[in-house]
Amino acid sequence: MPRTAVITLAAVATFAAVGLQQQASAQTIAYDHRSTVLGDHLAGASELVRANGQFLKDEADAAETWTRVTAASDQIQYNRATYRNDVKRMETEVREQKAGANRAKQQAEANAELAAALKLYESVQRGAGAWPTALTQARYAGSVATVSSLIRNWSPQHPSSDVYRSALATELGVLKARVTADRSLDFASRVDAVRAIKQLHQLAMMSPSEFPHQWEQRQFAMK
Repeated sequence: MPRTAVITLAAVATFAAVGLQQQASAQTIAYDHRSTVLGDHLAGASELVRANGQFLKDEADAAETWTRVTAASDQIQYNRATYRNDVKRMETEVREQKAGANRAKQQAEANAELAAALKLYESVQRGAGAWPTALTQARYAGSVATVSSLIRNWSPQHPSSDVYRSALATELGVLKARVTADRSLDFASRVDAVRAIKQLHQLAMMSPSEFPHQWEQRQFAMK
């Protein structure tokens, strides 16, 4: 091969090699450039995903916390409502117990007053007349005698009962007014006398059906 041809081929080969090298370098540079942009993009996307994930986690934690707070608040409100209801219920029970105790006390007192009135009535029926001390004084002898006579002739079951009962109530009212106005009596004596008069007046105002059955039987036995 001529020397000129050899030189020419060598030059061509050299230029070809240089061109390939430059192309490879350009591709490498271009690849590196594209790789950096993609990496940044992916890195940014990854950060965004992580940030979004953290946000969602924070939101979930916040929601869970809020749920616990709401549940705790609801429990507190429920406990308060239960406490208020319990307090109201106990107050109602206490009031009812007090009312029941008062009714029982009043009934017991009424029964005691009625028993005392019946006892005095029976004593007068027998002619003994267990009157309080104040009513045994001479100035009350006329009124006490009238009351005693009415009581001895009055029977709740008799057809003339209403007549005697009305007369007895009137005479007892007059006697009570006299005793109440009598300041010569000491307080205790006046109270005892007025109580006895009230008891008999209560007895006089009772209808036949209100008298205790046992007392009615005793009255028939006495008659």
